[in-house]
Amino acid sequence: MASPIQVVLNPENYVEARDAGGGGGGKDFFAHRDRAFRDHKAALIGQVEAISGVLSAQAQGDVGYVKVILRREAWAKSHRPIVTLFRSDRTRLVGGGDLGIMIVEGRPSTLRRVSEEIAKAETHTVMRFDEKKQKEVPNPSPRKSETGAIDRIELFGPSDRRSFSAEEAVAWLSNPMTGSSYQVELFDAPPPRSEWDRIDAGHRRLVESFISGLNELEHGLTVERLPDRHQKQTILSVRLDQSGAQPVLQLNEPSVVERRRDLAPFNPDVAQHARLLTFLDHHPLVRRIELPGIVVRASPSTDLFGRRRPKDAVIPVRDSRRTHPRLGIIDGGISAVLSDWVIDRWDILADEDADLAHGTFIGGLAAIGGALNGAEICPELDGAELVDVAVFPSEGKAGAFTSYYPDGLAQFFDEMETAISDARARHGVRVFNMSLNILQPAAPDRYSPHAARLDRIAEANNAVIFISAGNIQPQDLRAEWPKDAAAALVNLANGRNDGLLTPAESVRNVAVAALNPPGHGDCLPFAPTRFSRRGPGLRAGVKPDLAHVGGAGTSDLILGHGLFSILPDGSVVDGCGTSYAAPLVAKTAAALDHAIEGEISRESLIGLLVHHAEVPILLKSKTLAPIARQMVGFGMPPSADRILETGENTITLVFASRIQRDQQINFGFPWPASLVGPGGKCRGRAKLTLVSTPPLDARFGSEFVRVNINATLQQQQADEGWKGRLDPLYLPLKRGAPAVEAELIEHDLKWSPVKVLEKEFPLGVGPSSNWRLYVEYLTRAGEVMPEEGVPFTAIVTITDPEGEMPVFNDMRQNLQALGAQISDIRTAARITPRV
Repeated sequence: MASPIQVVLNPENYVEARDAGGGGGGKDFFAHRDRAFRDHKAALIGQVEAISGVLSAQAQGDVGYVKVILRREAWAKSHRPIVTLFRSDRTRLVGGGDLGIMIVEGRPSTLRRVSEEIAKAETHTVMRFDEKKQKEVPNPSPRKSETGAIDRIELFGPSDRRSFSAEEAVAWLSNPMTGSSYQVELFDAPPPRSEWDRIDAGHRRLVESFISGLNELEHGLTVERLPDRHQKQTILSVRLDQSGAQPVLQLNEPSVVERRRDLAPFNPDVAQHARLLTFLDHHPLVRRIELPGIVVRASPSTDLFGRRRPKDAVIPVRDSRRTHPRLGIIDGGISAVLSDWVIDRWDILADEDADLAHGTFIGGLAAIGGALNGAEICPELDGAELVDVAVFPSEGKAGAFTSYYPDGLAQFFDEMETAISDARARHGVRVFNMSLNILQPAAPDRYSPHAARLDRIAEANNAVIFISAGNIQPQDLRAEWPKDAAAALVNLANGRNDGLLTPAESVRNVAVAALNPPGHGDCLPFAPTRFSRRGPGLRAGVKPDLAHVGGAGTSDLILGHGLFSILPDGSVVDGCGTSYAAPLVAKTAAALDHAIEGEISRESLIGLLVHHAEVPILLKSKTLAPIARQMVGFGMPPSADRILETGENTITLVFASRIQRDQQINFGFPWPASLVGPGGKCRGRAKLTLVSTPPLDARFGSEFVRVNINATLQQQQADEGWKGRLDPLYLPLKRGAPAVEAELIEHDLKWSPVKVLEKEFPLGVGPSSNWRLYVEYLTRAGEVMPEEGVPFTAIVTITDPEGEMPVFNDMRQNLQALGAQISDIRTAARITPRV
């Protein structure tokens, strides 16, 4: 008997006042190492005094920016040196870099006070008796604890700002698709000239020196501030051209009208670029200098198409009397051969600038993929109502991209956002496929502007965009995945230039990697393809998120690449690429959205895919499990039908809510009676997936997620306390206890918006059948929980691995007896506003 997913309809009944807890503060990082601490303290004082001296002599004024680098075991919020040393009223926190790196604003006067506080830290180990532990434990002062938490203190300098040469810059910017402009991020936005009287002399000198320095540079310099769109970053577009005009500085955020202009030809003079870069490298106001990206299709690592199918595709006529899943395809256009399935087009491209092959292949997978490939590859029923978002001009025509987007990527994303908003408003489309990437690798310590922009678009439209992970360039292709696990690790170790491309590190959307097709003689079925890029992307979280069949990277004599769709003329072809894996996952998401009445939340839609995804069996071995997350994320999702209904030996509960300031969620329930043995031991298998939408701030680098939502499935103990029973999906086989912050980030996915935990209890566990779903939050140091709270969805599945016990009926009856209101997810929106 089918057992549908159940939604808890009254989540507000399980809200309670938050137990703020303690945290791990007051740690002595140099306990019983007094001489080492004396040396460390002297080194920090020397570093601070050296930085103060540099700032005092600085031509741009005495304001500078300082990196406070914490030791690995001090990454936790409770150890941050912001209470005594780098207090907010003394040194303003302006951002972060990699994990454990704080960036603060410093001046000689404030840094002297920091140095004085460090000097006051006691150099001996103070002890106290701990009643609970019944032994003496270190008891440092706040000054000593914070001083010990710091590894070193450095001035933010030229090497932090740029990672390319002037020659490399000119070669890259000479491609018109880049817009030929540097992107320069500042620590602070220069205020309008009329407001300079509001800032102190040091900050005024900082701004004056920046503006005067730019004006003193070469002719043909144009500097414009890019729209920040609430991302709290100040980013300038800086361009050198051949106009010979005086420098033009527009440092206030421009209107769209102001940004539309004819561009003078790019200036390729390396010497002039070197002078510009030297100025930017050494000005304290500059945080980062970057080269812009180029939009490319996630096209195959081999030829786009292999052998043609011998038979023509039969494209069914759309039955207008019923509805179908709806999917937006962001690409270069969809051929008229699929016009019956295309319900609307956002097409700004002239015919001569359109390249329909890529978008038509993707549209064909959505409309007739099952007929061409079978249910093992394309599990959803054929048919999808498509919105053709044709915004990407042909890559094969020189100058096509810049003719539509002379201001580069920002303008491209503007057009995309307008198209998505229109499709959402007119047709209710919430699922979009974007098999496009930016030719920039995702950095582990930076949330890119491209990913941030895509995330804002998705959140503003309550939509989910499925992004290809990107394909490896032909010269860097890995060997086909071998049967031997050790050989697979060697292949990965030898891989190069195979990391994710932006914006695949997006955290509001879903990045998809590619798997081999089944039945293909030259490759292992459902193994990572040789062309699919791998994570980790940003340090916090799992990337890619999911994986699906994307065709084989090695062509077979009979099957070609083993994934079939159509050309613009309707003929059948085979192809491969992460471009073609992403729409298969997007189609399942669209099918879920279609099957569930009302509007399912973004968190629930992503959560259902992640929760039911399975890591391919060949990646579950002890040897390969540690790298599986970088190759396939949480795995390959099944069909929408399999997600929405399970057997009677399983129950899946969806808890969709919003956690508010000073609140926590405590949802108590009894374990299914049929799985409870003598003494209250509970057996079975449980899985918990959490998806949240926390506030983000790109200024803080790897620590850009500012609120951590955490969920645990806990069992009551004999002492009335509670114990978490599930393990993170990618927990290493052995780990010391307790885990430090670095391990919690890497393995437990602390600070990641998506978390998955699971565990099987074959022999039973614990003394009680009382369990609870417990959801809580933690803010970063200095961060405040948003007024509107943080939306989240927690999905819990409990199952009998032996497939015998009536788990669904047991749980449903118990929950109803306790007053929990639950309903089939497909109709729950009739009753509750959030699913």
